[in-house]
Amino acid sequence: AGSLGNCRVTLQPAKHQKKQADAWELQPNSGVPGTHRIWVKTFGCAHNVSDGEYMMGQLQAYGYKLLPDAERNSAHLWLINSCTVKSPSQSALVSLITSGKAAGKALLVAGCVPQGDRKAAELKGLSLLGIGQIDRVVEAVESTLAGQQLVLLGRKRLPDLDLPKVRRNAHVEIVPLSTGCLGACTYCKTKHARGHLGSYRPEAIVSRVAAAAADPLVREIWLSSEDTGAYGRDIGTNIAELLQRCVAVLPAGGRTMLRLGMTNPPFILEHLDAVARALCHPCVFCTLHVPVQSGSDSVLTAMNREYTVAEFKRVADTLLAAVPGLELATDIIAGFPGADGTILG
Repeated sequence: AGSLGNCRVTLQPAKHQKKQADAWELQPNSGVPGTHRIWVKTFGCAHNVSDGEYMMGQLQAYGYKLLPDAERNSAHLWLINSCTVKSPSQSALVSLITSGKAAGKALLVAGCVPQGDRKAAELKGLSLLGIGQIDRVVEAVESTLAGQQLVLLGRKRLPDLDLPKVRRNAHVEIVPLSTGCLGACTYCKTKHARGHLGSYRPEAIVSRVAAAAADPLVREIWLSSEDTGAYGRDIGTNIAELLQRCVAVLPAGGRTMLRLGMTNPPFILEHLDAVARALCHPCVFCTLHVPVQSGSDSVLTAMNREYTVAEFKRVADTLLAAVPGLELATDIIAGFPGADGTILG
């Protein structure tokens, strides 16, 4: 202890100072914003993973501590980023909500489930964050931690691509090209959640790709969308032009590789030659996912898939002939109504 003018100064041992600092740091209920611990769980496709990464980036930038799966029980809030495409993911969501309620956790449900069906029984009384509102995740978390139910499901402009981001895999940057699609498949719930096609401006996408390619940790850049082949049709551009611009900003030598996400047959047909050229580039993965869903024109019509078996064959044959070593993946739905034994055979 000593004096400085008329002020008395007390010096504390360093050990005591550290304990006091730790005490302040671990006061999540002190009213200081961003002092709580958050566990984020994401289900679903690469686009949904990207949404989850953007939400984690904003929360971390605000000061929240993000917890790994093994420490979820010590979190104050669970943010569940949901998927509506497959039943197992939605069942897992219900299970997590039940567990979270039993553990007394604050719960915020984001993603396609609340966006597509806000009246689902499992969502009653919970805070909800729509796919177009991920840039308001901090607001939603703060309100939920304060005991308020906040529902943000309105559709607005696309969230910016330059938001803070925490990658789930430090070596993979997922860049969303758009949200929604131009289809209306009879079996698909994604349309109800993601809506009609809304494409990002090519300048924003290329800028994000260039920034990721300049990151020494990033080895792969995934271009993701509900249908990459439909990209740009709503804003006067197309996937062929975008691929050409993205490839131009990749570093030479293959240090960072580009991967094109899933495309449906109808909208890729007019760009086959350009897509083939891109897939032959040394910095682009030689792989593509093109779902066929059925080998029957009548079933494809019932599915409202908007292409024929012959058109799918044209896509596959053209790309396989033009791209040496191409790995072409597809999906098939078995047992769709109307697909009798003769068709399956």
